[in-house]
Amino acid sequence: MIRKHFINNLVLQIYEQLPILQFPIRMNDVYKLILNCKYMSYQKFAYINHCSIGDVIAICNSKSGCTHYDPNKNRYLILLNLSKTDNNYGRQRWTAAHEIGHIQCKHHLIMALDKIAENGFYQITNPEYEAEADYFAATLLAPFPLFEILQIKSVFDLQNTFGISSEAACVRYKEYLQWKKNHRKTAWERKIINCYKRKLNSL
Repeated sequence: MIRKHFINNLVLQIYEQLPILQFPIRMNDVYKLILNCKYMSYQKFAYINHCSIGDVIAICNSKSGCTHYDPNKNRYLILLNLSKTDNNYGRQRWTAAHEIGHIQCKHHLIMALDKIAENGFYQITNPEYEAEADYFAATLLAPFPLFEILQIKSVFDLQNTFGISSEAACVRYKEYLQWKKNHRKTAWERKIINCYKRKLNSL
């Protein structure tokens, strides 16, 4: 079962710590909040290690991105494919948020050490962990409580405002309509709205 309440609060904590809360969320600002995490593109990783992008994709077992975790030093390295051919801008942002979700939810720490692949990269295949990372990404990038304030009235509005792919925007908008139909305002929702308004007024 996805720990939605836990993840919602993780997102709120990030919003509270961000120097600027504007959309699309600036992923570089989010990276900086994780002190034991660094980010690198597939392209730079390939250059440093004198290998091809195809080699990096094989190492990561993903065309989009992955996270390397060093349990001895408790450090993370997020690798993202910044090729527009393989990974458009919206997809890049989603992948980054997804990988950060794994870190924030401490999936790497929960996974047994024997799950580390031979190349040293975690291959997280647990469906529940993947679902949690996706929920984190969706909530971080496009939080339902702010849709009304940001005047999100269509898939296009959602894609344009939050900087996600058209496919992700379609899914997220359907989820929003269902959420709006059944939801009751929560304390978390009020805190998200207040945080956004407070930071907006401070600009």
